[in-house]
Amino acid sequence: MRETSVDVAIVGAGPYGLSLATHLKERGVNFRIFGKPMQTWREMPQGMHLKSFGFATNVYTPDGRLGFVSYCQERGLESYEPCAIADFARYGVFVQHALLPELEEVDVIGLSRRGDAYELTLANGQHAVARRVVIAVGITHFAHMPSELAALPRRLASHTSHHRDYSGFAGKDVCVVGGGQSAFEAARLLLEAGARPLLLVRDSKIGFSGKMPAYRSLWERLRRPQSGLGPGLKNWILENLPLLVHFVPDRWRVPFVREHLGPQGAWWLRDRIEGKVPIETDCTILHAAPSGEGIELKVHQKDAGQRSIVCHHVIAGTGFVVDVDRLAFIDAELRRSIRRIQRAPALSFRFQSSVRGLYFVGLASSLSFGPLFRFVAGAAFTSRALSRELARHTKRPAREAASPLSGDRTRVAQ
Repeated sequence: MRETSVDVAIVGAGPYGLSLATHLKERGVNFRIFGKPMQTWREMPQGMHLKSFGFATNVYTPDGRLGFVSYCQERGLESYEPCAIADFARYGVFVQHALLPELEEVDVIGLSRRGDAYELTLANGQHAVARRVVIAVGITHFAHMPSELAALPRRLASHTSHHRDYSGFAGKDVCVVGGGQSAFEAARLLLEAGARPLLLVRDSKIGFSGKMPAYRSLWERLRRPQSGLGPGLKNWILENLPLLVHFVPDRWRVPFVREHLGPQGAWWLRDRIEGKVPIETDCTILHAAPSGEGIELKVHQKDAGQRSIVCHHVIAGTGFVVDVDRLAFIDAELRRSIRRIQRAPALSFRFQSSVRGLYFVGLASSLSFGPLFRFVAGAAFTSRALSRELARHTKRPAREAASPLSGDRTRVAQ
C-alpha cells in the first residue's frame, strides 16, 4: 500500500475542483486532485441543456483561456443558450486533459484526521496525507427526496439525478414532482421517450424565464445589467461583490439563498411543456405507497380537495439540499466536528469550515456565501480567492515559480 503526502488535496473534479486546481498549479502549490472529471455532467441524460448562459459556465483558469464560448464557437456549437450539457461536459474534460493531466481518476472513499493533517483513503486501496483538504463534490450527494417519497424503493420513486436515460419508461405513467428546470426537463424527456408524464407542482402556477433579446438599449443595460446569473442589478451585485452576502446575518441570508432565483424553467422549455404535458398545480403529496406494480399517491389540491393518483413511477425534480452527514466518505467524528448552518457547513470568508484545514466549495458553500455559489459562475471567485488563501499557507512551492500553465499554448489549444 502506497502513501504519499501533499499540501492540498481536492476531492472532486467538476467545474469548481478543476478551476481551483488550475489556480493552485499557477501559484506553485503542491496539490493532488481526485475524481472522475465532470462525472455528474457526463452522466446526465442526453438532450438536456444548461439553464445558464454559455459565457457564465466555464472552467475558470487563471488567464481566462479555454473558455466554453470559444470552445463551442470553434466547433460550431451553440455558445449562448440553450447550450447542451453534453457539450459542457466534453469541454470540461478537454480543459482537464489540456491543463491538468495529473488529475487522478479515483474516488476518495475515506477522509479522517491524522494529527494536524488529513488522511485520504482512495478506492484503489492507496492512501494520501494532506495538510489541507477542499471538498468540491458538487451536487450528487445532496439530492433531495420529499419525505413522503424517501422511504420508497428506487424502482418506484427516484430523483432526477438518478437517471441517465428515460427510455425505460416508454408506455408508462410517470408523475414528476417539482416546478423547476429539472422537473420540466424530466417531463419533456419522458414525453419524448414515449412515457406519459404528469407534472405535480406545489405552487399555483409554473414560470419560465424570458428570452434575452439580441439587442438591448443602453438604458436597459444600465437598468438591468447582465451577469452570469441573468439580468438585473441584484444579480450583478451578487456576481461582482460576492462576499457581500457572506457578512449578512444567517437569519436573513439563508432564506435569501433559498428563495432568490427559485424554481423556474428556461424560456426554451415553455413550448415543450405547456399544452403537451398535463400539469396539476396547487398539488401537495400527502402520502405515497406501493400499489400493485406501481405507486398510489394521496394528494391534496387547493380547489379539488384530496384524491388519489396511481402511476408506475414517481420522479422527484425537487432539487438539492446540502447536508454534511450525506458525505459518508468523511469520518463520522470529523463530520460531527463541523459547525453547521442548518445542515450545511458554516464557513469563514475564506471557505474554511470550523475544522482547521477543511474547506468546502460549490453548492456546499452557498448557505455561507449566497445564491451565486449554487451555479458554476461562482467558481470564478472561489478559485481566485481560495487559491490565494491556500498559497498563503503553503510551506514551500513544489513546482517552478514560473507559471506551469503558460507553456506550449499551441499544444494546449489543439
